[in-house]
Amino acid sequence: MADAAPVRLRRMTQEEFDTYRAGSERAYALEMAASGQLDLDAAEKRSALEYAELLPDGLDSPQMHLWTAEAGDPAEPVGLGWIELRERSSGVTAWVYDVKVDAERRGRGLGRALMEALHDAARDLGATSISLNVFGHNATAIHLYESLGYAVTAQQMKHDL
Repeated sequence: MADAAPVRLRRMTQEEFDTYRAGSERAYALEMAASGQLDLDAAEKRSALEYAELLPDGLDSPQMHLWTAEAGDPAEPVGLGWIELRERSSGVTAWVYDVKVDAERRGRGLGRALMEALHDAARDLGATSISLNVFGHNATAIHLYESLGYAVTAQQMKHDL
């Protein structure tokens, strides 16, 4: 596979945000249900509550940065990234809430390019580290994150009785 075109980030438009928010709440609920954490009804309620708490002011929510990822010339949207900046005693850290490459564009190295663009953006915003959560059943994402140098810092496990 050839290297993917560089990914550039631009602030999400309100229209893009509205579309993203509606679909993302549902997708997150489906991921929680697939992981076995909650049944779908409870996952949908939890997802809606978490989004309302995290993004009370939409795109203008404090410390939240939501971007549309673009690649190519002319630039075309290929996905999105969402981070939060967090002040810690050790300095500023970035938390990745979402990273997504459009389904029809996957497998071309854009996920790696998007993560690298998020790293650069977080660094430019003053972050000295970046963290994320990934569902255990998402082997493709886990492989990408490990290949970028992410290390496990906590782990949840479950055993059905």
